[in-house]
Amino acid sequence: MKILTNRLYIALSTFIAGGSSKTIIGFCRSLLAADVLLKLSCNDINFLISPHQLQNHDLHSLRYRFNFFLLFNSSHIGEMKILAILILALIISGYYMKITCLIHFWILQSLLVFREGYLGVHSINVLLTLLLIPVCLFDERKNHWYQPHSVNKFNRHIQNMFLFFIKLQVAFIYFDSLHDKLFIKQWLNGTVIYYWFTHNFFGLHPALVSILEPVLTSVPVLLLLSWGALAFEALLAVALLFPSRFKLLLLKGGIIFHFSILLIHGLVSLFFAMSAALFLYLYPAQKSFSVTIPDEQ
Repeated sequence: MKILTNRLYIALSTFIAGGSSKTIIGFCRSLLAADVLLKLSCNDINFLISPHQLQNHDLHSLRYRFNFFLLFNSSHIGEMKILAILILALIISGYYMKITCLIHFWILQSLLVFREGYLGVHSINVLLTLLLIPVCLFDERKNHWYQPHSVNKFNRHIQNMFLFFIKLQVAFIYFDSLHDKLFIKQWLNGTVIYYWFTHNFFGLHPALVSILEPVLTSVPVLLLLSWGALAFEALLAVALLFPSRFKLLLLKGGIIFHFSILLIHGLVSLFFAMSAALFLYLYPAQKSFSVTIPDEQ
């Protein structure tokens, strides 16, 4: 099982990062940008920003006046979407990080204004992007994919401080998720697994549901899955207290956990945002990123 887990982790990391040595900050910035790039590329702009919303809001109010997508009024939203995609591709390339870190947050925050009903995953992306701004501003590299080099102590302290804030925030995300589930009886009795796996939109294909019905109606299996997820979230919530070797094992488990959610429920954005969050939370920030596990220090 350990060999299988290692190989899956390596395969996912290689698929996302290309298998070469990279810095974790650049890798995570690219994951966060790729999430929004996919949203904009794969969805019609009228789905992301509905015309009904535009008609029922005062677009001259301060809230909308400096919105990226409304910069040249609502008739040019389509062109601004294309511009946003190009900027997000530039962010993934790693160049001009001191400038693109600000524009990255501007694009995400502008989109969030129109997606108030979908705050969960997108707000995590926005928050991580915001906290990465000081990290990028005090980064002296020309490209976030370049190997880290020696920087002055002041810059390093600022970066480490905000990277620690990110770690605390990710720990709170998992704690908050666990805390809320403990007060939902469907999580405690395991039936939430059946409901989600058989959901008509987020669940499995009906053919798979009929095959797996004996498993999905087994109380011991449902309890094992629901309480297993709760226990894993509890471990992630307190992962800052663990030694680095165990953090890296939790990192692999977390990537596999969210990838499984992607396969079962199709939550692509959740996978990208939480993968970036987990790497920033559990991987040594100043180490070059590779698919091999670094030695514990």
